[in-house]
Amino acid sequence: MMNCDAAQKLIPEFLDDDLDNQELADFIEHIESCPECKEELTIQFLVKVGMKRLEDGNTFNLNKELEILLSDAKKRLSVRRSLVLLSFGLEIAVASMLAICLLLLIAL
Repeated sequence: MMNCDAAQKLIPEFLDDDLDNQELADFIEHIESCPECKEELTIQFLVKVGMKRLEDGNTFNLNKELEILLSDAKKRLSVRRSLVLLSFGLEIAVASMLAICLLLLIAL
């Protein structure tokens, strides 16, 4: 379980989409259960994204955009995990096929 210090240090990397699968999973789990860290995430999101939008004259809904960002991160994490499992399955399939080929060659 991630603590507040670790989570808050990862906020800039989260906002830049630069966390690995485990860091992202731990970060999201912590942010969803810790109001203080979620508030810090909101503040840093406002500074990073909101200020630029204000400078550009664009309107935005900070809370909705942050929730979308977190939701998208969960979806990306799910896809990444699926790809890791698929990769593992393919490695097993290739290893099995090599073993069968070797067994057939030995049998000949």
